[in-house]
Amino acid sequence: MKINKVLDNAPSNQASCLRILLSKNESGQIVFCENCNVAELELGAISLRIDAGTLHTLKALLADADTRLALYQQEKASYAQQSAINCSIH
Repeated sequence: MKINKVLDNAPSNQASCLRILLSKNESGQIVFCENCNVAELELGAISLRIDAGTLHTLKALLADADTRLALYQQEKASYAQQSAINCSIH
């Protein structure tokens, strides 16, 4: 795994931070500070700093929400389809 070190964009009050880019896509990025043991999730203008141990818990929370949203959308589509069938019968 390639690790990208991001040192130049650390704020001046965090000059001692060793920031490592963990992941980046069109939604944002996650940077880890080795010295602070903190992961920073950056989504546009929003930045969320969480301790490294919480990152795994956040991953589980997001995965659970994603699964439940997909199930909800499937149920909603199924209900809409069933309602349309019932309306066309009457």
